[in-house]
Amino acid sequence: MKSPLSPLAVPNLVVFIVCLGAVSALGFDDRSAGNGIDIEPQGRVITLTKEKSDVFGQMMEHLLEPVPESLDRRVTRRTISLKKLDAQVRHIVEQFEPLPDSIRYFGGLTSIDYIILVPEENDVLLIGPGEGWRADAAGNVVGAHTGLPILVFEDFLTALRVWNQPMPPRTVSCVFEPTPETHAGLARLHRQFTNINADNADAYAAGIEEIYGDVPITITGVAEASRYARILVAADFKMKQIALGLEASGIRNLPSYVSLISANRPGITPEFWLTAEYAPTAHDSRKLTWRLGDVRVRTSPRQPGHTGGHTDRAALTWSRNMEGNYDALVKSHPVFGELRNNMKLALAAALIHQERLLQKANCTLTILLNEADLKLLDYPIPKSVRYESVRSRSGFLTIVACGGVEVNPLGTLRNNLRLDSRIDSERTRLLQAESGEWWGQ
Repeated sequence: MKSPLSPLAVPNLVVFIVCLGAVSALGFDDRSAGNGIDIEPQGRVITLTKEKSDVFGQMMEHLLEPVPESLDRRVTRRTISLKKLDAQVRHIVEQFEPLPDSIRYFGGLTSIDYIILVPEENDVLLIGPGEGWRADAAGNVVGAHTGLPILVFEDFLTALRVWNQPMPPRTVSCVFEPTPETHAGLARLHRQFTNINADNADAYAAGIEEIYGDVPITITGVAEASRYARILVAADFKMKQIALGLEASGIRNLPSYVSLISANRPGITPEFWLTAEYAPTAHDSRKLTWRLGDVRVRTSPRQPGHTGGHTDRAALTWSRNMEGNYDALVKSHPVFGELRNNMKLALAAALIHQERLLQKANCTLTILLNEADLKLLDYPIPKSVRYESVRSRSGFLTIVACGGVEVNPLGTLRNNLRLDSRIDSERTRLLQAESGEWWGQ
């Protein structure tokens, strides 16, 4: 993305090298495309154009089924029975019918607040706020009342299967980083360009773009073709777009990272990471009722677990700004809400695994955990992302933005469980939901 510069502007040129994110498309059909991402046939990730975004929005508006009247209300508590949901999905699959939107969008849940075991009924219940849903102008499925992204059944299945393996991954992540060959090429380029000035800035920028070229995308812990992976990389993509000024945040209090940089500091290499911070998860005296901790999405200029190294004050300031404005970002860029949703799904799935909740309730899921009978479709895998130079007018600097997204619910649960005797009395109230279907309220 290059903008024309007048000769008078060149002496104040800054070259920013931006690692743009990535995304994989998946789901049960093309409804899962979008999130501001497009993937070329060879796997290179590019920005979804406004024209394609508008078309996708119109398509989703016509694809969505009418929301059942009983699910269209906004409620503080909606209950999903895993036992009944499993039976309903199996019936649909055996009849070779498509899943209805009521299941695709998980009964309109926008979060999971409680997990309740009902051993006498061989069931496990998921409880959280719910509402009807609609497609926004870009095709994102959001709550009809709050505008918050709706939980997606496919993401729930992915999380449930990932964290209910005999040896679940420690973390699920996506990372965009240059290769060792790229670093060697940069060293050669810097020996050639010992002093960047108005006369050689364009040649230097072209050399940087050529050396970085297509940077590989690394996804760990989850299938690369899964929608879950798509959300990880889409959120990272958006974060870097906003940080480097390639896309407006839509929030007055969140200017770009680029605008915060001092022109007299060469060699800036910021990292931007998104991670989940979970509040404590509480349980009753019998460990039959669990209240999940809220999720806070943290933004950091350092990789999780790394504390050393130089502190980039501009990156730290920008990270704090993004973190403090995260709720507002969800409104303007729903993918950040989808990321938070999936972090919550990871916590729920990891808790089910660690505490053996299905086994304790004697709840056998005959198809939800059965990848052979209920296989999620594979969609194009994001393989690389192209570095592009962005021009600014505050000096001669080269900036490489890297980082990623990391989710580690198991690490959180090891030290974050609490007994809360008040939940014993809450259980009675939570079990009062009327239900003749796989969901109730």
